[in-house]
Amino acid sequence: MAEKIRYTRKDLKGPDEFISTFGQIVAWSKENQLKITAGILVVVGVLVITLGGRAYFQWRDRQAAAEIWPYLNQARMMMATPGAASPGTIGAMERTLSALVSKHKGTKTALFAQYYLGNMAFGRGDFEVSASRYSEAIEKAGKKDRLIVFLLNTGLGSSLEASGDYAGAADAYGKAADAKGSADLSLRTIAQLDKARVLELADKKSEAVALYRRILEEDPESTQKSLIEIKIARLE
Repeated sequence: MAEKIRYTRKDLKGPDEFISTFGQIVAWSKENQLKITAGILVVVGVLVITLGGRAYFQWRDRQAAAEIWPYLNQARMMMATPGAASPGTIGAMERTLSALVSKHKGTKTALFAQYYLGNMAFGRGDFEVSASRYSEAIEKAGKKDRLIVFLLNTGLGSSLEASGDYAGAADAYGKAADAKGSADLSLRTIAQLDKARVLELADKKSEAVALYRRILEEDPESTQKSLIEIKIARLE
């Protein structure tokens, strides 16, 4: 037979434990209403700033793309047909792109415009200016976009190589390869081949051979496999 629980008159008059605890919570909430409200406002504020900021930057990117890309297409056509455009026309295009980069700084399209500006300076043989433009864009890019980081470092490597700075070129090509990683072996291989080439030019043959071997290990089906094997045989 179940044991009967006996309640005294004092027990029956006392507050229920759940009701008592709930009452304490309600009382605490009333006393700290301002703190609770402020905390909620802070959380909501952070969400609004985060989401609103993201939408704003996306809007800025769209605005930049709409204004800059038509000029980038014109610049691409100029570079594709050397001699077709006069130096004055090319200079005007560079000034226009520079102004648009300043107007839309911080956007992806502005970084692509700086890449084109570097290419245009390289095309006329002004390697110091081209290297400066690539370097400035690299600082702004950070790790925002792997493709643009790859392109900018490849451009910087080409400029430094053309000016005879093989150590700097090797470093830039290495960063271009790292930007792509294993996600895109074909582009990574191109950058590594560029690095190996400037290591050869710097008379660092053992480092070049080691890099060529690493390329074959990472990308055994590379379309450049035969060329790499010839280079290894020639350098050893």
